Amino acid sequence: MPTNDPVNDRYNPPGLSSKDFERFTFGELEVDELFWQSNLPGDNIPWRKTTSSQGTNIKTQTAHNFSPNTTVFQKV
Repeated sequence: MPTNDPVNDRYNPPGLSSKDFERFTFGELEVDELFWQSNLPGDNIPWRKTTSSQGTNIKTQTAHNFSPNTTVFQKV
Protein backbone atom coordinates (compact mmCIF):
# COMPACT_ATOMS: atom_id res chain seq x y z
CA MET A 1 0.00 0.00 0.00
CA PRO A 2 1.41 3.47 -0.90
CA THR A 3 2.26 5.86 1.90
CA ASN A 4 1.70 9.59 1.97
CA ASP A 5 5.09 11.26 2.28
CA PRO A 6 4.69 15.08 1.87
CA VAL A 7 8.45 15.64 1.85
CA ASN A 8 8.87 13.52 -1.26
CA ASP A 9 5.59 14.41 -2.95
CA ARG A 10 6.15 16.41 -6.11
CA TYR A 11 2.80 18.17 -5.82
CA ASN A 12 1.72 19.37 -2.40
CA PRO A 13 -0.59 22.39 -2.81
CA PRO A 14 -0.96 24.97 -0.03
CA GLY A 15 -4.00 24.84 2.22
CA LEU A 16 -7.18 26.70 1.42
CA SER A 17 -6.65 29.16 4.26
CA SER A 18 -3.25 30.35 2.97
CA LYS A 19 -3.04 33.91 1.68
CA ASP A 20 -1.49 34.60 -1.71
CA PHE A 21 0.05 37.99 -2.39
CA GLU A 22 1.30 39.47 -5.64
CA ARG A 23 4.11 42.06 -5.69
CA PHE A 24 3.52 45.49 -7.29
CA THR A 25 4.96 48.98 -7.08
CA PHE A 26 2.78 51.75 -5.66
CA GLY A 27 2.79 53.55 -9.02
CA GLU A 28 1.28 50.51 -10.79
CA LEU A 29 -1.85 50.51 -8.62
CA GLU A 30 -5.07 52.28 -9.60
CA VAL A 31 -6.64 54.82 -7.24
CA ASP A 32 -9.00 53.17 -4.66
CA GLU A 33 -7.24 49.78 -4.83
CA LEU A 34 -6.34 47.96 -1.61
CA PHE A 35 -2.74 47.03 -0.90
CA TRP A 36 -0.52 45.74 1.90
CA GLN A 37 3.02 46.80 2.78
CA SER A 38 4.10 43.24 3.61
CA ASN A 39 3.23 39.75 2.43
CA LEU A 40 3.89 38.18 5.83
CA PRO A 41 1.02 36.85 7.95
CA GLY A 42 0.22 38.50 11.25
CA ASP A 43 -0.47 42.14 11.97
CA ASN A 44 -0.55 43.16 8.32
CA ILE A 45 -2.74 46.26 7.90
CA PRO A 46 -4.52 46.98 4.60
CA TRP A 47 -4.12 50.33 2.86
CA ARG A 48 -6.14 52.07 0.14
CA LYS A 49 -4.51 54.17 -2.58
CA THR A 50 -6.25 57.57 -2.50
CA THR A 51 -4.13 59.64 -4.94
CA SER A 52 -1.13 59.01 -7.16
CA SER A 53 1.18 59.62 -4.19
CA GLN A 54 -0.92 58.93 -1.07
CA GLY A 55 -2.38 55.91 0.64
CA THR A 56 -4.77 55.70 3.61
CA ASN A 57 -4.27 53.27 6.45
CA ILE A 58 -7.65 51.49 6.72
CA LYS A 59 -7.28 50.80 10.44
CA THR A 60 -6.27 54.29 11.66
CA GLN A 61 -7.72 56.35 8.76
CA THR A 62 -4.47 58.32 8.40
CA ALA A 63 -2.98 59.38 5.06
CA HIS A 64 0.68 58.75 4.23
CA ASN A 65 2.84 59.63 1.23
CA PHE A 66 4.33 56.83 -0.88
CA SER A 67 7.02 56.88 -3.52
CA PRO A 68 5.85 55.47 -6.89
CA ASN A 69 8.56 52.76 -6.75
CA THR A 70 7.65 51.53 -3.25
CA THR A 71 7.04 47.77 -3.24
CA VAL A 72 3.51 46.83 -2.11
CA PHE A 73 1.43 43.66 -2.22
CA GLN A 74 -2.11 42.77 -3.24
CA LYS A 75 -4.07 39.66 -2.36
CA VAL A 76 -4.80 37.42 -5.32
